Amino acid sequence: MREATNLGWADTPFGAERRPFAERTPLLAAFAVLCDAAVPAAMGAVYLRLPRGRTVTVTEATLRFGFHAVAAEEPAEAPTVAARLDALLVQARRQAAILAGHRFASDLARLAAAGESTRGVTALAAVWPGPTAQPGLARLHDTAHGHPPAALHEVCAAVHLHGLPTDPDPVPAVPMASAGTPQTLQRVLVRALGIALVAARSSGCYQWDKLDLDTVVEAAAWDQTAATSVTTPSAQRSSRHAVPAGRDGQMSAAEGGR
Repeated sequence: MREATNLGWADTPFGAERRPFAERTPLLAAFAVLCDAAVPAAMGAVYLRLPRGRTVTVTEATLRFGFHAVAAEEPAEAPTVAARLDALLVQARRQAAILAGHRFASDLARLAAAGESTRGVTALAAVWPGPTAQPGLARLHDTAHGHPPAALHEVCAAVHLHGLPTDPDPVPAVPMASAGTPQTLQRVLVRALGIALVAARSSGCYQWDKLDLDTVVEAAAWDQTAATSVTTPSAQRSSRHAVPAGRDGQMSAAEGGR
Protein backbone atom coordinates (compact mmCIF):
# COMPACT_ATOMS: atom_id res chain seq x y z
CA MET A 1 0.00 0.00 0.00
CA ARG A 2 1.32 3.42 -0.91
CA GLU A 3 -0.08 6.73 0.29
CA ALA A 4 0.38 10.41 -0.53
CA THR A 5 -1.03 13.29 1.51
CA ASN A 6 -0.26 16.80 2.73
CA LEU A 7 -2.77 16.59 5.58
CA GLY A 8 -1.60 16.17 9.14
CA TRP A 9 -4.81 14.27 9.92
CA ALA A 10 -5.38 12.47 6.62
CA ASP A 11 -8.04 10.09 7.93
CA THR A 12 -10.05 12.95 9.49
CA PRO A 13 -9.61 15.83 7.01
CA PHE A 14 -12.46 17.85 8.50
CA GLY A 15 -10.99 17.73 12.00
CA ALA A 16 -12.55 16.27 15.11
CA GLU A 17 -16.23 16.87 15.75
CA ARG A 18 -15.33 19.25 18.55
CA ARG A 19 -12.40 21.62 18.16
CA PRO A 20 -11.75 24.88 20.05
CA PHE A 21 -12.30 27.02 16.95
CA ALA A 22 -15.31 29.25 16.40
CA GLU A 23 -15.99 28.54 12.75
CA ARG A 24 -15.06 26.04 10.07
CA THR A 25 -14.10 27.00 6.54
CA PRO A 26 -16.54 25.63 3.93
CA LEU A 27 -14.86 22.90 1.89
CA LEU A 28 -15.36 21.27 -1.46
CA ALA A 29 -14.31 17.60 -1.43
CA ALA A 30 -13.68 15.86 -4.77
CA PHE A 31 -13.03 12.15 -5.27
CA ALA A 32 -11.58 10.00 -8.05
CA VAL A 33 -11.28 6.21 -8.21
CA LEU A 34 -9.11 4.01 -10.44
CA CYS A 35 -9.98 0.33 -10.75
CA ASP A 36 -8.28 -2.88 -11.84
CA ALA A 37 -10.92 -5.23 -13.24
CA ALA A 38 -13.67 -3.54 -11.19
CA VAL A 39 -11.59 -3.78 -8.01
CA PRO A 40 -10.50 -0.41 -6.54
CA ALA A 41 -6.78 0.04 -7.20
CA ALA A 42 -6.46 3.66 -6.08
CA MET A 43 -8.51 6.51 -4.71
CA GLY A 44 -7.76 10.21 -4.53
CA ALA A 45 -9.40 13.03 -2.57
CA VAL A 46 -8.79 16.75 -3.03
CA TYR A 47 -10.09 19.48 -0.71
CA LEU A 48 -10.57 23.12 -1.71
CA ARG A 49 -11.50 25.95 0.63
CA LEU A 50 -14.54 27.85 -0.61
CA PRO A 51 -14.51 31.64 -0.25
CA ARG A 52 -17.57 33.29 1.24
CA GLY A 53 -19.45 35.55 -1.16
CA ARG A 54 -16.66 36.08 -3.68
CA THR A 55 -14.77 34.42 -6.50
CA VAL A 56 -11.07 33.65 -6.07
CA THR A 57 -8.68 33.86 -9.01
CA VAL A 58 -5.96 31.20 -8.78
CA THR A 59 -2.76 30.45 -10.67
CA GLU A 60 -0.42 27.48 -10.60
CA ALA A 61 1.65 29.35 -8.00
CA THR A 62 -1.22 30.41 -5.72
CA LEU A 63 -3.56 27.42 -5.80
CA ARG A 64 -3.74 25.75 -2.39
CA PHE A 65 -5.43 22.41 -1.77
CA GLY A 66 -5.40 19.43 0.54
CA PHE A 67 -4.93 15.97 -0.93
CA HIS A 68 -4.97 12.34 0.12
CA ALA A 69 -4.40 9.38 -2.20
CA VAL A 70 -4.00 5.67 -1.55
CA ALA A 71 -2.93 3.02 -4.07
CA ALA A 72 -2.78 -0.75 -3.71
CA GLU A 73 0.42 -2.53 -4.65
CA GLU A 74 -1.22 -5.97 -4.71
CA PRO A 75 -4.82 -7.25 -5.02
CA ALA A 76 -5.05 -8.14 -1.33
CA GLU A 77 -4.86 -4.41 -0.52
CA ALA A 78 -7.91 -3.47 -2.62
CA PRO A 79 -10.36 -3.79 0.32
CA THR A 80 -8.24 -1.31 2.27
CA VAL A 81 -8.45 1.20 -0.60
CA ALA A 82 -12.23 0.79 -0.63
CA ALA A 83 -12.46 1.17 3.14
CA ARG A 84 -10.37 4.36 3.10
CA LEU A 85 -12.56 5.83 0.37
CA ASP A 86 -15.73 4.85 2.20
CA ALA A 87 -14.63 6.51 5.44
CA LEU A 88 -13.74 9.74 3.63
CA LEU A 89 -17.06 9.75 1.75
CA VAL A 90 -18.98 9.46 5.03
CA GLN A 91 -17.11 12.46 6.45
CA ALA A 92 -17.39 14.52 3.26
CA ARG A 93 -21.12 13.98 2.93
CA ARG A 94 -21.68 15.14 6.49
CA GLN A 95 -19.18 17.98 6.72
CA ALA A 96 -18.24 19.31 3.26
CA ALA A 97 -20.25 22.04 1.57
CA ILE A 98 -19.91 20.30 -1.82
CA LEU A 99 -19.02 16.69 -2.64
CA ALA A 100 -17.91 16.27 -6.25
CA GLY A 101 -17.13 13.41 -8.62
CA HIS A 102 -17.09 12.72 -12.35
CA ARG A 103 -19.55 10.09 -13.54
CA PHE A 104 -19.34 9.07 -9.92
CA ALA A 105 -22.45 6.90 -10.08
CA SER A 106 -20.43 4.50 -12.25
CA ASP A 107 -17.60 4.41 -9.71
CA LEU A 108 -20.02 3.76 -6.87
CA ALA A 109 -21.74 1.01 -8.86
CA ARG A 110 -18.41 -0.70 -9.59
CA LEU A 111 -17.47 -0.59 -5.92
CA ALA A 112 -20.82 -2.07 -4.95
CA ALA A 113 -20.49 -4.78 -7.60
CA ALA A 114 -17.01 -5.65 -6.32
CA GLY A 115 -18.47 -6.41 -2.91
CA GLU A 116 -16.44 -3.67 -1.21
CA SER A 117 -19.45 -1.46 -0.53
CA THR A 118 -19.97 -0.10 2.96
CA ARG A 119 -22.13 2.66 4.39
CA GLY A 120 -20.58 5.66 2.61
CA VAL A 121 -20.66 4.06 -0.82
CA THR A 122 -24.10 2.56 -0.27
CA ALA A 123 -25.66 5.83 0.91
CA LEU A 124 -24.19 7.87 -1.94
CA ALA A 125 -25.04 5.31 -4.60
CA ALA A 126 -28.69 5.59 -3.58
CA VAL A 127 -28.88 9.36 -4.12
CA TRP A 128 -26.11 10.36 -6.56
CA PRO A 129 -26.25 12.93 -7.99
CA GLY A 130 -29.13 14.31 -5.92
CA PRO A 131 -30.77 17.33 -7.60
CA THR A 132 -31.02 19.26 -4.34
CA ALA A 133 -28.94 19.32 -1.19
CA GLN A 134 -30.42 17.57 1.81
CA PRO A 135 -30.42 19.57 5.06
CA GLY A 136 -27.18 19.10 6.95
CA LEU A 137 -25.49 17.21 4.10
CA ALA A 138 -23.12 18.22 1.31
CA ARG A 139 -24.48 19.32 -2.04
CA LEU A 140 -23.63 16.64 -4.61
CA HIS A 141 -22.00 17.78 -7.84
CA ASP A 142 -21.18 15.59 -10.84
CA THR A 143 -18.90 17.25 -13.39
CA ALA A 144 -20.09 15.02 -16.25
CA HIS A 145 -22.55 16.61 -18.65
CA GLY A 146 -24.03 16.00 -22.08
CA HIS A 147 -25.43 12.86 -23.68
CA PRO A 148 -23.32 10.83 -23.62
CA PRO A 149 -21.40 12.56 -20.81
CA ALA A 150 -18.10 14.10 -21.84
CA ALA A 151 -14.87 12.49 -20.63
CA LEU A 152 -13.14 14.31 -17.79
CA HIS A 153 -10.24 15.51 -19.94
CA GLU A 154 -12.75 17.10 -22.33
CA VAL A 155 -14.61 18.83 -19.49
CA CYS A 156 -11.31 20.14 -18.11
CA ALA A 157 -10.01 21.31 -21.49
CA ALA A 158 -13.21 23.32 -22.01
CA VAL A 159 -12.33 25.45 -18.96
CA HIS A 160 -8.58 25.65 -19.70
CA LEU A 161 -7.43 22.92 -17.33
CA HIS A 162 -4.66 20.99 -19.05
CA GLY A 163 -2.30 18.11 -18.26
CA LEU A 164 -4.96 15.45 -17.77
CA PRO A 165 -4.38 12.17 -19.68
CA THR A 166 -6.89 11.59 -22.47
CA ASP A 167 -8.37 8.55 -20.76
CA PRO A 168 -11.91 7.48 -21.60
CA ASP A 169 -14.46 7.22 -18.79
CA PRO A 170 -14.37 4.92 -16.97
CA VAL A 171 -10.58 4.90 -16.85
CA PRO A 172 -9.05 1.68 -18.25
CA ALA A 173 -7.76 -0.91 -15.80
CA VAL A 174 -4.87 0.18 -13.60
CA PRO A 175 -2.61 -2.81 -12.81
CA MET A 176 -1.57 -3.19 -9.18
CA ALA A 177 2.22 -3.33 -9.02
CA SER A 178 4.79 -1.68 -6.79
CA ALA A 179 6.76 -0.29 -9.73
CA GLY A 180 3.81 1.64 -11.12
CA THR A 181 2.18 2.76 -7.88
CA PRO A 182 3.79 6.25 -7.71
CA GLN A 183 2.47 7.02 -11.19
CA THR A 184 -0.95 5.72 -10.14
CA LEU A 185 -0.97 8.11 -7.16
CA GLN A 186 -0.09 11.02 -9.46
CA ARG A 187 -2.74 9.98 -11.95
CA VAL A 188 -5.57 9.71 -9.43
CA LEU A 189 -4.64 13.03 -7.80
CA VAL A 190 -4.62 14.83 -11.16
CA ARG A 191 -8.13 13.52 -11.83
CA ALA A 192 -9.37 14.48 -8.37
CA LEU A 193 -7.91 18.00 -8.67
CA GLY A 194 -9.52 18.44 -12.09
CA ILE A 195 -12.90 17.40 -10.68
CA ALA A 196 -12.49 19.74 -7.71
CA LEU A 197 -11.61 22.77 -9.83
CA VAL A 198 -14.39 22.18 -12.37
CA ALA A 199 -16.92 21.92 -9.54
CA ALA A 200 -15.51 25.02 -7.82
CA ARG A 201 -15.72 27.01 -11.06
CA SER A 202 -19.27 25.81 -11.73
CA SER A 203 -20.21 26.95 -8.22
CA GLY A 204 -18.82 30.44 -8.86
CA CYS A 205 -16.05 30.10 -6.27
CA TYR A 206 -12.86 29.80 -8.37
CA GLN A 207 -11.64 31.17 -11.67
CA TRP A 208 -8.36 31.09 -13.60
CA ASP A 209 -6.77 31.87 -16.93
CA LYS A 210 -5.30 28.41 -17.48
CA LEU A 211 -3.80 25.72 -15.25
CA ASP A 212 -1.72 22.63 -15.91
CA LEU A 213 -3.03 20.01 -13.49
CA ASP A 214 -0.09 17.64 -13.86
CA THR A 215 2.36 20.45 -13.10
CA VAL A 216 0.40 21.55 -10.02
CA VAL A 217 0.16 18.02 -8.60
CA GLU A 218 3.80 17.28 -9.32
CA ALA A 219 4.85 20.44 -7.47
CA ALA A 220 2.63 19.60 -4.50
CA ALA A 221 3.40 15.89 -4.20
CA TRP A 222 6.72 15.32 -5.97
CA ASP A 223 8.28 13.74 -2.89
CA GLN A 224 5.43 11.23 -2.55
CA THR A 225 4.67 10.29 -6.14
CA ALA A 226 8.25 9.78 -7.35
CA ALA A 227 9.31 6.23 -8.17
CA THR A 228 11.91 6.34 -5.41
CA SER A 229 9.53 7.43 -2.64
CA VAL A 230 8.98 5.07 0.27
CA THR A 231 5.82 3.06 0.79
CA THR A 232 4.84 4.92 3.95
CA PRO A 233 5.05 8.72 3.46
CA SER A 234 7.49 10.49 5.71
CA ALA A 235 6.36 13.01 8.28
CA GLN A 236 7.75 15.78 6.07
CA ARG A 237 4.87 16.75 3.77
CA SER A 238 4.92 18.86 0.63
CA SER A 239 3.93 22.41 1.46
CA ARG A 240 3.90 24.51 -1.69
CA HIS A 241 0.24 23.76 -2.42
CA ALA A 242 -0.70 22.67 1.07
CA VAL A 243 -3.69 23.86 3.04
CA PRO A 244 -2.39 26.14 5.83
CA ALA A 245 -1.89 24.51 9.20
CA GLY A 246 -4.40 24.80 12.00
CA ARG A 247 -3.63 26.13 15.44
CA ASP A 248 -2.70 22.71 16.73
CA GLY A 249 0.26 22.68 14.34
CA GLN A 250 -1.20 19.86 12.25
CA MET A 251 -2.54 20.39 8.78
CA SER A 252 -6.29 19.97 8.52
CA ALA A 253 -8.29 20.63 5.38
CA ALA A 254 -11.08 22.19 7.41
CA GLU A 255 -9.07 24.57 9.54
CA GLY A 256 -7.52 27.80 8.38
CA GLY A 257 -4.74 29.77 9.93
CA ARG A 258 -6.35 31.86 12.60
